[in-house]
Amino acid sequence: MMKRSVLLLILLMANSVICSAQELSTEVQKVFDACVNLSSAIGAGSTSGLRSANNQLKACAVNPFSSLRCSDENQLSLNGHFVFNETFVDSLIAGRNVYKFAQQYADKDRGERGVSTSKKVFTKTLAVRASSSIKFTFPSRDHQELTFVTEPSNTADHQNRITVRIHDKTHDKWYNDTKNVNKGQPTRTFVFDLPANDRSLLEVEVINCGKTDCSFVVISN
Repeated sequence: MMKRSVLLLILLMANSVICSAQELSTEVQKVFDACVNLSSAIGAGSTSGLRSANNQLKACAVNPFSSLRCSDENQLSLNGHFVFNETFVDSLIAGRNVYKFAQQYADKDRGERGVSTSKKVFTKTLAVRASSSIKFTFPSRDHQELTFVTEPSNTADHQNRITVRIHDKTHDKWYNDTKNVNKGQPTRTFVFDLPANDRSLLEVEVINCGKTDCSFVVISN
């Protein structure tokens, strides 16, 4: 019985990869910082901070994450939530009722609004129900950077927190959160290496650890 338990533990460890040294590239780090600053500015109600963070995001010239495919049929609408999108933020600053039409802003995202010579970074804003999760897939290979930033909560005594599970379905390897798994965190970051000569299909599950619906941005290299 003991030998069987040890063997099972070894097999589980073999199929799981813990992402320890998580250092983002300069390009992805800039987008991540801009999105964190956007979330902070919204939470603080700072128009000047919002404008500054949006200029940061524009300078990154991100692309829409068009290869991302949601697995859930009843995907939660972004209406009523913050969209990490330059046009959305510009309209918000201008005083337009953007939250009511948030999903339309996200659907019309075409990227390429800024001017940058850096490598392209991809982003997409999604929403997840309270105490629930959302799954999506996308193909990838070689070096993978993936990070997440949640929108700020509408209540002062609550902070939106998520936990993320990543499954390389092609090679049956897992890249999961190991810190504050049950409680979640406002941001999550993963850096790992996939096979360079074989495309992997990654399935990502974002778990909302809070009691309110929230949006979040997915950032990928």
